[in-house]
Amino acid sequence: MKNLRLYTLLALLMTGISASAYDFYSICPTGQKLGYIITSYDPPEVLLESMFDLADYVGGVTIPETVNYNSVDYTVVAIGADAFNKGCFSNDLSGSLVIPNTVRLIGPRAFLGCWFTGSLVIPNSVISIGEWAFHNCKRFSSLTLSESLVEINNNAFDLCENFRGDLVIPESVEYIGFNGFNECGFDGTLYLPPKMTLIESGCFEACYGFSSINIPEGVTYIGYCAFEFLHKPTELELPSTVTEIEGGAFRNLFRLTSMTVKASYPPYIWDDTFERVNRNIPIYIPKGTIEDYGNAEYWSEFFNYIEVDFDGVDEQENLITTIYPNPAVDRIRIDGVEAVEVQVYNALGQLVKTVHDTNEIPVSDLPQGVYLLRIADAEGRNHTARVAVKE
Repeated sequence: MKNLRLYTLLALLMTGISASAYDFYSICPTGQKLGYIITSYDPPEVLLESMFDLADYVGGVTIPETVNYNSVDYTVVAIGADAFNKGCFSNDLSGSLVIPNTVRLIGPRAFLGCWFTGSLVIPNSVISIGEWAFHNCKRFSSLTLSESLVEINNNAFDLCENFRGDLVIPESVEYIGFNGFNECGFDGTLYLPPKMTLIESGCFEACYGFSSINIPEGVTYIGYCAFEFLHKPTELELPSTVTEIEGGAFRNLFRLTSMTVKASYPPYIWDDTFERVNRNIPIYIPKGTIEDYGNAEYWSEFFNYIEVDFDGVDEQENLITTIYPNPAVDRIRIDGVEAVEVQVYNALGQLVKTVHDTNEIPVSDLPQGVYLLRIADAEGRNHTARVAVKE
């Protein structure tokens, strides 16, 4: 019975029934006239279908947990498609929006263009947020998501440009649709849930303020422009499960100073996946994979690969921080370790040079090309990097 009621709600949300179809109306705590559709008599439940006289309204809205009709208390369990999307973008909605902890579903375009202020709290009862539900709600200052949330559909929070702080996607979330948080203004860290296996196209595009992003193990696919224009992150870690990253996914992350890719085989990428990312930054990859990455299409454009034993305890402590210049003409310098021995191999795997007890390697005598460096440091550790030599 519970699933049947849920399917009925979903059908109503997708249909987007007009205001004339409401069963009754009631005045909410903040004084607005709201129309409801009865979705179940046992238990008594309703869907909030629409707000009346919206074009004349200024202020906040508190949606009630229950409404009384014919001496029966009905629980408000859903907010319908376009419920508040009939002109509210033209008003100064300067107050807060309160959604009760009885609502399970928020329908498509439910609050599209509503300029409420303050914090937006999605109560823990909500399991689904429809497409475009909060599109262009540009005055909310922060977002707290339901701990029961399973899906956030296409463009749900698109253009919510005034959000600040971290964005924590609850562990219950399995899916975020296209452009789900496109052009949101968060300025903290993005935390993604462990159940996600794919990140859709444009999902976090143009979220300029994120200082860092956390992509969990389990993600296999990252869509087109998913993280484009994230201008602040300096580090990026891709999990071992990633197999495909589409074009523009990390385009314009021009402040990156290092990248970690834990996949044992290079993920498939496009020519513009990392467009305008510095090709000289260190990229930490699993031990024994440098030839695969060095020969893989578009990965081969990066020069500074460093092999790491990711099963080790302190796998990246004191690893090489800089190899410069890269490309080089006369000599290169290694910073971050005390080099005891450096072996230089050409693209055919032939040892062409060995130097000892120096962090500066002359390369003017080497033909133009890409070379592999194997570096043994004073602590007994081995490092690997690639460098280009030009004439």
